[in-house]
Amino acid sequence: MITSLVRKNISIKPWTTFKVGGIVKYFAEPQSIDEIKALHSWTLLQKLPVFILGKGSNVVVSDRGFPGLIIHLGKSFSQWQISGNKIKAQAGCLLNKVVAEAIKTDLSGIELLAGIPGTVGGGTYINAGAYGQELKQIITSVTSLNSRGQVIKRQNHECNFAYRNSIFTQNHEWILEVEMALTLNSGRDLRKIMQKNLKKRKDQQPIELPNAGSMFKRPKNNFAGALIEKAGLKGLQMGKAQVSHKHANFIVNLGGATAQDIWDLSEKVIAKVKTHSSIVLEREVIFLGEF
Repeated sequence: MITSLVRKNISIKPWTTFKVGGIVKYFAEPQSIDEIKALHSWTLLQKLPVFILGKGSNVVVSDRGFPGLIIHLGKSFSQWQISGNKIKAQAGCLLNKVVAEAIKTDLSGIELLAGIPGTVGGGTYINAGAYGQELKQIITSVTSLNSRGQVIKRQNHECNFAYRNSIFTQNHEWILEVEMALTLNSGRDLRKIMQKNLKKRKDQQPIELPNAGSMFKRPKNNFAGALIEKAGLKGLQMGKAQVSHKHANFIVNLGGATAQDIWDLSEKVIAKVKTHSSIVLEREVIFLGEF
């Protein structure tokens, strides 16, 4: 069964928003929970590192590749349904799709997350948020595959949600499905709010160039972008990777950048900001493999 599920030596570039990275040793797109369980058992047996890929918007894979298995949750895990004020969405469902459908149904509580380039699973994994809204505020339960290969369902208070963190990042669990509870709208124009925030993203973020979203987490009582800008790093370039002129907390691929260019530039930014403000930035983007 595993032989039919797993492909070997796949270029990761087309699967990530940064359009960089080397060859992944094993790659799979499971079509069912049973196939996910089989892949989990196989990786334990083979002692392989694993990464679950959604839209590839928060990850950089080394130019040397990744020596394990990358699982892409695609169309077979992209279903969603709305019942009253409740939304149930599979991990591979695009977060933007859920936001749009919620607004169509006049449900509030998720509209500020419009434009986040990822999936429900990926967003839940890191507790994605924007403009004061976070997924933890609306999630009621999360179904995942734990390290023993068991499918378990946790209620919100069991998920250890924090800023860009959760029990799923801590335990490296595979998220399968998320349930949310929103609020019936009380007369606000949700579509207008969503469009306003999408315009704000377009005006303030370099969405016209390949990137992975915010490169660094927000330091306590500060903003990564502001610290990077104050250190005079906007436009700083290594190879074809550059600190965006539009938003300093974005590193962009000018065309032909390597994963190493991005890593080296992020290292330089961390060092320069530390020298300038004595604050050590922590990456939000996940780097896989050797750098």
